[in-house]
Amino acid sequence: MTTEKRRARRLPREKRRALRTPRPPEEGWALGAGGLPKASWATLAALLVALGVILLTAGYLGYGAMILILAVAAAVNLL
Repeated sequence: MTTEKRRARRLPREKRRALRTPRPPEEGWALGAGGLPKASWATLAALLVALGVILLTAGYLGYGAMILILAVAAAVNLL
């Protein structure tokens, strides 16, 4: 008998059942689209747009475009 099986036999029946059947988390992620206030997402999107425009006007096309894409991704959380 393996060590894991021995440990499992010492646990109460409910705990053993929980170890055998994996379940999804009940609460989900603490942060994300629902975890931060919409004002935070709006501020982040505005800052990213400003930085993207500055980079595009300075001639950094790849970096500016990438920052604008990130701004759009942040703005999606406002919907």
